[in-house]
Amino acid sequence: MSVKGCCFSAAFLVASACCTAQTVDAVAVSGGSAVESQAKPSGGTPPAGQAGDPFWAAVAPRKECRAKLEVRSGSNMPFVEAEVNGVKCNLLLDTGATHTTFDISFVKKNMPDAELVPVMLMADSNVEGAPRYMRVGSMKIGEAEFSDFGAMALDISHLHSSIGAKVDGILGMSTLGRVPILFSLGSAEMVFVPGKEVLDGFGPLIKRSLSDPMSILLPVELGGHSFEILVDSGSSMTFLSRDTGWPTTGEEANIPAVDINGSVGIKPFVGEKGVLPVGGGIEITPLVVSEPMNRIGSNVLKAYDMLVAGRFVCFRPSNTR
Repeated sequence: MSVKGCCFSAAFLVASACCTAQTVDAVAVSGGSAVESQAKPSGGTPPAGQAGDPFWAAVAPRKECRAKLEVRSGSNMPFVEAEVNGVKCNLLLDTGATHTTFDISFVKKNMPDAELVPVMLMADSNVEGAPRYMRVGSMKIGEAEFSDFGAMALDISHLHSSIGAKVDGILGMSTLGRVPILFSLGSAEMVFVPGKEVLDGFGPLIKRSLSDPMSILLPVELGGHSFEILVDSGSSMTFLSRDTGWPTTGEEANIPAVDINGSVGIKPFVGEKGVLPVGGGIEITPLVVSEPMNRIGSNVLKAYDMLVAGRFVCFRPSNTR
């Protein structure tokens, strides 16, 4: 079986930035502040009724901020147009990436004065290159503006041809994870949400695993198997490891796979259609692989709206499904 589109995931872990910078930052968003609960707010307070509510672990913006997505046909991969320090760029929206990362050639061309600080990677990082840490003064995404935050710079030029689109950077969870946010690939938009009324129509709250707080990892119990699955909009396909016990049809799939380093060789089998037991009735037909790569990709996410706020995630069928 041949599956159109490529698989990509840019997830990587950073232990610390050498010498000067820290990789945990407050992120201010115009229209109110949006910062991590541990960080000092740069202005504003949680809207009434949200203070102390464990669902809203991050401070919500005072008003709704929307941004349009371009969801590419074939791969279903979402892109968003942004303006970084006054320069327009095209970013891959990747909930599977721990850190927002810019192509180092884009940084050197458009931000020549940026200080690029070497970073030390975690032992289990999947990055083979040499990322650099940098500060970003401002980044506008639709109606929202992020200011004074940290990001990574890395050579990701191979993604241009692999994905078939201009990729100036990857918008990851180090930026997106700071505020309550609604992702809707089906409606081609994301919304920084101000209030709990957005929960209307959503399924049950799913508590994220804290084994990696920078990722959207959901705990799964399946036929005696316990595992975690990554919600990864930067992967065009949905994958489960053979160790999860998910049944296959026995049919091989042939897909090109790409990660942050370049091409990757995998030999998947087509899984049977079923409901993933994480809450919200998420229906999947995964590719089953021998590698430990459990992830919900954009081919499934396009059928659901997903709300991420602090430690919790919930889903509802997209009205475009």
